[in-house]
Amino acid sequence: MEYPVIYLTADAMISSLGFSTGECREEMLRYQSGLHPICDSQFYSELFYGAKIDNDRLRLLVGEHNLHDFSRLEQLLILSIRQTLVQSGIDVHQSDCGLILASTKGNVSRLSAENETGDELFLSHSAERVASYFGFTTRPIVICNACISGVSAMIVAKRLIENGRFKHIVVAGGDELSNFIVTGFHAFKSVSADRCKPYDADRDGLSLGEACGSILLTTEKRWVTGKEPIVLLGGAITNDANHISGPSRTGEELHLAIEQALAQAGISGNDGLFVNAHGTATIYNDEMESKALHLSRLSEKPVQSLKPYFGHTLGAAGVIETIICKQQLENDILFGVLGFQTIGVPYPLHIDASHRPVELTYCLKTASGFGGCNAAIVIGKRGFSSRLSDQFSPLATKNGSLPSPERATIVSRCTINASGVELNGERQLVNELTDDFPTFIRKAYHSLNLNYRKFYKMDDLSKLGFITTSFLTRSIERFSELPPESKGIVMANCSSSLDTDIHYRRNLDAVGDREASPALFVYTLPNVMLGEICIYWKMKGENTFFIQRECDKEFLLKYAEIAMKEQNLGYCIVGWCDLLGDNFLSDFYLMER
Repeated sequence: MEYPVIYLTADAMISSLGFSTGECREEMLRYQSGLHPICDSQFYSELFYGAKIDNDRLRLLVGEHNLHDFSRLEQLLILSIRQTLVQSGIDVHQSDCGLILASTKGNVSRLSAENETGDELFLSHSAERVASYFGFTTRPIVICNACISGVSAMIVAKRLIENGRFKHIVVAGGDELSNFIVTGFHAFKSVSADRCKPYDADRDGLSLGEACGSILLTTEKRWVTGKEPIVLLGGAITNDANHISGPSRTGEELHLAIEQALAQAGISGNDGLFVNAHGTATIYNDEMESKALHLSRLSEKPVQSLKPYFGHTLGAAGVIETIICKQQLENDILFGVLGFQTIGVPYPLHIDASHRPVELTYCLKTASGFGGCNAAIVIGKRGFSSRLSDQFSPLATKNGSLPSPERATIVSRCTINASGVELNGERQLVNELTDDFPTFIRKAYHSLNLNYRKFYKMDDLSKLGFITTSFLTRSIERFSELPPESKGIVMANCSSSLDTDIHYRRNLDAVGDREASPALFVYTLPNVMLGEICIYWKMKGENTFFIQRECDKEFLLKYAEIAMKEQNLGYCIVGWCDLLGDNFLSDFYLMER
């Protein structure tokens, strides 16, 4: 089957280094870093290194474009997307033009004792406000997949374009610094006392930053703005199935994502390939990446991390770092890893602190995050894969829905709500109306005769997902023993992890910054629920979390079919899992291919 060529065209980024891609690139060429000591109690009670966007300049632009009614993150997204659209000239009113937004925490800075469930705390609400500002006629798609969110969004865009849903997609990613985020990473003792030093023997943790970026993906070459076309060639998502807050011990799962992405791109160790890795500068992340690159036979290729320039920008990272990778390909320059001195990972990597001119052809971009998630994409400027065609014609669809690439079979369905548990139309457990959720979910756990102590430490959203999966997979004998790479999961909800966010915020208000709970903070990402499921059932394939205003079952099932075909999955758990306060609903399907 032929797929369309997907061009990476107009782009814009806003970070601590500047308010456009050009400004940020020029500062990087001058070896400038946006990371500086921050002494501001609104973020943390002690001094820390971080990268902040210039608020004075932001206020001027907000006034110029009359954006006062939007949150700060929404303002940044609008300002970035506006630049991208002005460069491209594309008409976003078309039904074949979409918007995908990636963010880990959205407007979490607005979460407080006085505002725990306001509309602005829901990512779908922010996405709809941004889409409405520009006049997009299609509903925005939101990805919340921890620190791989931006790369995940690129992969989702690729799949939707290749399967005929869109011709053009603006992918945007953004996150801002907040007390919520800074205290959480400090609770994990993972924040460096200085500017981060990826892969260095002296590294001691990450540096947090804030940023926003956007890039247009299109099938039409006429929108190409660079010196020569840069193309999205491949992409894959995997899970470690190992730990919700620590990376794989072996690097095999990131290696799997890399191999799948390279295979899609039709390249293997070609000259002109460089690796833009996640490179957070935490001890274990960088070790894992060195192992994965060794397994992929890429240790000798140039490897870089851009985190010393603008910090770890969470949901924005995958987008803005892809933009800088595109810049490097267009200009045949490889940026150095700022501050790097001595290699300090188990498998030596080809890292240089200095910029250098190099003839570049391909870039492998990777990311990893909480919940055990990994993602990899390949972009390039020559030698398009044989699976791509400029003559591709999108499939005709009704009402803008996704076509079905290859029918998978639904073999089981489980629903859990206030009434109880229903499996394939039959009641399994009745919920007593006097039971609160914790009591009910414990009864459900005991009814399954499980013996898994980690269940008791999970947050309520993860418990709901775990119990639903436990019922769902009963029809498949020894589901956990099936090949890990053959099983994936695609999930969505409306409230993200807001229920646990509220508990974390309340705890933070009660105990103070220095006593923040890492055990709570790790669950302030909805995809960590996927991680818990992947660990128990040994699932290492696709894992993607969407945020939707209401469940779009048709989209989720068809998207899962696309992912199953692309990653050669035999099984995929698909559905909706939402919990906020006393309200909860899960509706899972087990698909077989």
